[in-house]
Amino acid sequence: MTNIDTIVIAVGGQGRRIASDLRKRGITTPKIFLRFNGKPILSHLIDMSLALDFQRIFLLSSYYECELHSYLEENYPNSKKIVPLYGGKAGRKWGIPWLLYFIRQELQKPFIYSDGNILYNQGILKKMKGVGVLRPTLANIVLSVKDLAPTHSRAILRRGSIQEISARLPQNKKISGRHKGQQYCSLGLMALSESIFSSIPRFAQKKDLDFVVSDIFKFQKDSIKGTMYNGNWLAVHTIQDIDKLGIKS
Repeated sequence: MTNIDTIVIAVGGQGRRIASDLRKRGITTPKIFLRFNGKPILSHLIDMSLALDFQRIFLLSSYYECELHSYLEENYPNSKKIVPLYGGKAGRKWGIPWLLYFIRQELQKPFIYSDGNILYNQGILKKMKGVGVLRPTLANIVLSVKDLAPTHSRAILRRGSIQEISARLPQNKKISGRHKGQQYCSLGLMALSESIFSSIPRFAQKKDLDFVVSDIFKFQKDSIKGTMYNGNWLAVHTIQDIDKLGIKS
């Protein structure tokens, strides 16, 4: 199988809680444009994708559309590989699965999906670009022990095999019974098959990809794989992440 040539980056939601905390500090910059090591996290992801020669970089946005347009005009004015897609009110209501379903005709081959508020080592993106997904796999999700964000899927592994996947569990949920094993968290980075849109009932109404991943495992266990990631990465979920990482406006 040839390398995947398309990556879809979710630019981010409204982030009401963190936006409120930022405003208390006099910071009005949207979360997606906060700067880390001299540039926004989104720029890190785009530059990484360009360096790995992705031919198409879709940016899904339902918020801050004017700001995103200005940002691209200023930073990537001549790049034809970068395609912003604005979801508007429908995107805000239905979320990422709806946006992906909306552009499914553009996704006729396996593609990479990445959250836009995370940053990982370029090596794992390169690996996922080359690994891809082979039938009957619908999703190959990146797993890590380093972030147990409540908005990410949880996977229980035993002897290297996924035994259980659940969406949005409390961080202190106990592991017991026949699925006892090592707990991992999805990184918000995955390779998806183009057939996922027709294979998962009501895909567009799932609200979040975590629920899609959970449904795949529930109904088609052999259709989901995990790729382990042991490198460092960062995520912006809360104001504590901003403080810890020294992210600037």
